[in-house]
Amino acid sequence: MLIGVTPQSRNTEGLFRTRIWGLLEPYVRALESQGASIVILPPQAGDRLPALLRQLDGVLLPGGVDVDPAQFGEEPIPELGEVSLERDALELFVARYTAQHGIPTLGICRGIQVMNVALGGSLYQDLPAQGFRTVQHSQKAEPPVLGHGLELVGHSPLDKLFEPRFRVNSYHHQAIKDLAPGLRAVAAAPDGIVEAVVLEGHPFYLGVQWHPELLPAQWGIFRLLVEAATGQRVR
Repeated sequence: MLIGVTPQSRNTEGLFRTRIWGLLEPYVRALESQGASIVILPPQAGDRLPALLRQLDGVLLPGGVDVDPAQFGEEPIPELGEVSLERDALELFVARYTAQHGIPTLGICRGIQVMNVALGGSLYQDLPAQGFRTVQHSQKAEPPVLGHGLELVGHSPLDKLFEPRFRVNSYHHQAIKDLAPGLRAVAAAPDGIVEAVVLEGHPFYLGVQWHPELLPAQWGIFRLLVEAATGQRVR
């Protein structure tokens, strides 16, 4: 079972200064716990990326830095954080491709935001600066502390795992503003911020705003991706 994952980068120090593209361990552990084998989707793939995506059974778009507001037609506000143009280009292409070709896809934190922007939606660049101050979306406490509650709305694969109301961790300051055409909100925070989406008519295109990879009790979300990918392989 091959699951492609988009990487994040960091600069190294010392004699051989360079940039490393890789994956954070919690994503690896969560996917491997469900029987998945991981393929890193490199930004350098270029024209080879569609052929690579066609070999996969599913895709994970993980968390990371902010999405450049130029991608949804806005000027940056002072509270905007670090962005990565290379990662934006890679993940926006991947999110559109998997949406168009029915490839099972899970987006986490930044990943749900990328899904929304890729399909024509927009983001709040900074929740506190844009009027959302009553819910702890960027919690200071480390896992396994949970930051806030949310409520499921309508039907989605999340119904298989959670009660209608449950609690999640929360480590973000950007969030969905205008929902992209075709996406449907399936969970919301108490202040109305979208916490999960699905793509109508797609076999499995799920985005969540929290970080289930840090909560082993919620690794069932990764099982949903692997199950959908297994079904895709059979077809």
